Amino acid sequence: MWMWFAKLGSPRWFYEISTKWLPWLASAMCILMIVGIVWALLFLPPDYQQSFTTRILVIHVAVAGTSLAFFPLMAVAGTITLVWKMKLADMVAKHAAPLGAWFSFVTLATGSLWGSVMWGTWWEWTDARLVSMLFQFFLLLSVVALRSAIEDPDKSAKACALLSIVGCINVVIIKYSVEWWNVLHQPSSPLSTSNGSANGPEFWMATGVMILAVYLFFIVSLTLATRNEILQRERRSQWVQEIVRTS
Repeated sequence: MWMWFAKLGSPRWFYEISTKWLPWLASAMCILMIVGIVWALLFLPPDYQQSFTTRILVIHVAVAGTSLAFFPLMAVAGTITLVWKMKLADMVAKHAAPLGAWFSFVTLATGSLWGSVMWGTWWEWTDARLVSMLFQFFLLLSVVALRSAIEDPDKSAKACALLSIVGCINVVIIKYSVEWWNVLHQPSSPLSTSNGSANGPEFWMATGVMILAVYLFFIVSLTLATRNEILQRERRSQWVQEIVRTS
């Protein structure tokens, strides 16, 4: 068990295995992304209450759900860094933060666009989910800034790991804010294609495709960034120099 765990944390092993899987993941991502976007923006029928604004929600729901995965991922990677000193875990955490900030920004932008039509306002400070999502965006930027501010790599990794663990508290607040407080956001609807589900079966089918596409985009983007980080940190190792010579 420990040998498998140690192998999983090997930068070289990750680079080699990701080389095999990346083309397949990227291809699946592109196909699902094209299908999801075209379906949502061109073929999704108008909702009887929200009209064509549900087309914005397809992208918003997918990106918003994925954005909640970043702090838990960074917390797990940070814990592994603190306890077992695995370099690969810190590399993943390092590049997950700026990527998560972009996801949070897109979530806020698409949500504001939808709210400007349905709520009649771009922003509402009394909505706990909006405010907590904005707080997540600033927390992720804080992790990026903290890593840049501390010159010592080990100290910056530890500080960012601790902040990432604390950031998971806000993820819980975002998730359950619609249940704990009276907010403008509607309660979370189950992902269902039945006729009795919220927004209709067409909406949830398109959203399901988009969720898979966005998660694949998240995985591919983070993998590519981590691979670049591996080459940068391991540039003096023989296996990296061999890759450079053969490329």
